[in-house]
Amino acid sequence: MSQLLPNLWHFTSTLTSPQHPVNSYVVATIYGPVLIDPAADLTPAALKTLSGLNPQDIRHLLITHLHAENAAGGANFPQARVHVPPGDEYLAAGRAAYEALDISWLPPWEWDTRGNYRGHLAGARNERPTDFPLPLGEPLRATHNILGFKVLPTPGHGKSAVTLITTLGVGGGEGGGKTVAFCGDLVYAGGRLWNWFDCDWDYGLQGGQLALLDSAQKLSQEKLDLLCPTHGPLIPDPAGTLEQLRTRLHAILNASPSTLNTDRFVAPVTPGPTPDFIQVSPHLLVYSNAGGNLAVVLSDSGNALFIDDGLCQWIPLEERSARHRQAISNLKKACGIQHIELVIPTHYHGDHTENIPELVALEKETGTHTQVVCLDILAEAIEHPERFNLDRTLPWYDCKYRTVHIDRKVPSHTVLPWHEYQIEIFLLGGQTYYTNGTQITIDGRRIIFVGDSLGGPSPDCEPILTYNDADPATRGWAFALDILRPRRPDTIVCGHGPVLANPHDLLTIKRAAWDQRLAEFAALSA
Repeated sequence: MSQLLPNLWHFTSTLTSPQHPVNSYVVATIYGPVLIDPAADLTPAALKTLSGLNPQDIRHLLITHLHAENAAGGANFPQARVHVPPGDEYLAAGRAAYEALDISWLPPWEWDTRGNYRGHLAGARNERPTDFPLPLGEPLRATHNILGFKVLPTPGHGKSAVTLITTLGVGGGEGGGKTVAFCGDLVYAGGRLWNWFDCDWDYGLQGGQLALLDSAQKLSQEKLDLLCPTHGPLIPDPAGTLEQLRTRLHAILNASPSTLNTDRFVAPVTPGPTPDFIQVSPHLLVYSNAGGNLAVVLSDSGNALFIDDGLCQWIPLEERSARHRQAISNLKKACGIQHIELVIPTHYHGDHTENIPELVALEKETGTHTQVVCLDILAEAIEHPERFNLDRTLPWYDCKYRTVHIDRKVPSHTVLPWHEYQIEIFLLGGQTYYTNGTQITIDGRRIIFVGDSLGGPSPDCEPILTYNDADPATRGWAFALDILRPRRPDTIVCGHGPVLANPHDLLTIKRAAWDQRLAEFAALSA
């Protein structure tokens, strides 16, 4: 612990973990010493030894945003009341209460409600409560000062995060001296961001990052002498540092869209044999309804292969099931399909796997068996979603089935012979690392089915995601492009309908855009 001012002490945790070290602060006020963002190893003994303050005098703990790493020290000062931002109170109830929260996707099932849930991100636990309840005092509301601190809401790195501002001088309390802001994870030294992960509120809508940009703008209006973040070095140039952060965030979030005409990359299609499908080529059909995920490969033997089976019709369960059964029945009759032999899910998201168990059951009613095949690295996430803290797994979709049984688990680059086709399954990454790429030559064209690893014909970068284990360079969007480009596919079938023709130039342009985006992301990320 070091003394920054006569009435301000700074403690840096010695713990090691992905979220450490943590900075904690002690401020001597006219109300007594106040502890801000207490790390787990800031003990009463450490406080007394390093600052000379009496630990029993600590009556108030102020938490800028409730992440376990910057609140765990609350257990060391049981006599103190804990003040958290409004909206973080449920996290102060402890881990057991947090784990008991409902994380289902409640109707109406609209995509614009997929993020910013209390306690989860589309079914993934994306917050870090303490293991124990905290004794709460008055919340840190923006409408009034508390204990000599101005409370400024600065969400972004936390949905309810605040910055605490006070003026400290030789005499302590609020008289004269330096204006100091305790800003949580809002900014890291050098105008960087402690992590992108805690801003992923809504899985690609970028609500958290946009809120952070607004918060940095708001804080920059304050006349500050010193920024005290929860992570990293102190910041003696608040205005310049916040401007750097805003510039870097703005570059990533508000990139000018490409003016490239992408019509030439959209494959021509014709109406399929039923209204539910479009015809890409004589032996390849794609589900036509907006949002759905189902591609059908036909064999001259009278059998069929499905890539995914999720019709994405977010209506009551019985109606969903009836529509799926009817769509499959119509398809089989129209195409003369005797047996749907194989299903290959592209990834574990429920909107791609919801109907697979029912499809297997439908085929079983005819006395045949449908085999579900996927990569071994993906199989466990599909069969046991409860073992993974991944969002948008099958249970979140309020489906009839909670899991999908995988019949055959294969390593990457496995080639499966199936009637007149050779099917290669390989690790692709992209929107989530756990993604099958499937390559088949159909009607003389090299086709790759990519699920959600490519966002359609746009040459622009997709929103950066770090949830779903999808770091963009090594496991995510750019990684997937590096897998796809050398394969030079003639056609790419994306999730949710888009079919791309002769996409190599598009992939090249898109990868160049990602070179710039990754450089911007590296400059931003601490």
